Amino acid sequence: MPLFKYKVIDNSGKSSELLIEGDSQADAARRIQRRGLMPLQFLGEGSESSRHVSLFGAKLDVVEFTDRLVPLLEASIPLERALTIIGESNDNQALSDTAAELRRGLHEGRKLSDLIRERGRAFPQLYAGVVQAGEEAGALPQVMAELRRFLMESQELKAFIVSASVYPAFIALSGILMLFFVLGVIVPKFAVALSGAGIESTATALLLSVSAFVQGYWWLLPLLLAGAVALLLQLRQENGPVRKMYDQWILRCPILDKLVLYSNLSRLCRTMAILMRSGVHLLNTVSIANRVVQNTAIKNSLLELSGELRQGQRMSSALGNSKYIPTLMLRMIAVGEETGAVETMLERVADRYETDLRRQVKRLLSLFEPLVIILLGLGVGLIVLLMFMAIMDMQGTV
Repeated sequence: MPLFKYKVIDNSGKSSELLIEGDSQADAARRIQRRGLMPLQFLGEGSESSRHVSLFGAKLDVVEFTDRLVPLLEASIPLERALTIIGESNDNQALSDTAAELRRGLHEGRKLSDLIRERGRAFPQLYAGVVQAGEEAGALPQVMAELRRFLMESQELKAFIVSASVYPAFIALSGILMLFFVLGVIVPKFAVALSGAGIESTATALLLSVSAFVQGYWWLLPLLLAGAVALLLQLRQENGPVRKMYDQWILRCPILDKLVLYSNLSRLCRTMAILMRSGVHLLNTVSIANRVVQNTAIKNSLLELSGELRQGQRMSSALGNSKYIPTLMLRMIAVGEETGAVETMLERVADRYETDLRRQVKRLLSLFEPLVIILLGLGVGLIVLLMFMAIMDMQGTV
């Protein structure tokens, strides 16, 4: 949702500026009024940088927030009191502030799901829908417990991928820096010494050429880094043309296509399973689950899913219209529809793809580590060989 900036006044007459999300300017004004505030002046749309307090500011950890809230709810502590207990903790300022804001909203008679939906940038897409289902069913502790399990499993999967990638990335980065140091500092001094001694050879000429290239075009490295940062910023724009091209390209790239497909499909299936188990309507389930898909190509292929289900199609048949949905997933969902346990089958599909994703990441990293070492060894070995040949040429002239 876009951001809108308003000058507002509270019941005590104190004015302040507020940044709020909304589908439109009128919707943002209604959201402000539901908070018990009066909008005085529209100050324009908020910028992308205004979504967070600062680059290094505190950011809400949704997993920790849910992990602290669920045990209190399971202990039959009222929601407002549970938020008060969380807000009294001084070890996490963002957590305390969020709990205090939610508690004030409950004091105004508003639902927790509405309050979370207004803070959609801090909470995942499915969070508000799951909480709303728990409120309507009168089983908020049980639903929140299922949500906590899902969030913690997602965090563990992300942490596994990051931790498994740290060592190969460190090897590659340190090796590249070492090569630049050797080519830019050691090789020039060695080659200049040989050239000054009047020794001319093919090895010396190659060393001087490599040295001159590194010293003359060193600025290409920071330029490439700046280009990589600019590309990453473009990829963060979900509806941008660069992001759409990248999402389509990566699904055609060998090995990487499976990583992207497995991660998105496991997230899709896990979200639908949680929402269906929580009692959310099927059409709402599909709509919310589609928003958690990060690849725009896969997401666009599922845009007509709600309409097809509304026309009476089964989920397995409607999903089959997307070219990115594997046959195995369709068959398992079809079996779930026949047995009346679609959410169970969706969980099994999610488990299967998460397992496959871990296996693919391990396999890719197991190939990447020796490949990096071999390439770095070849580079260093070539430089050492040229230096050795230059020394042999020097001995031959003595």
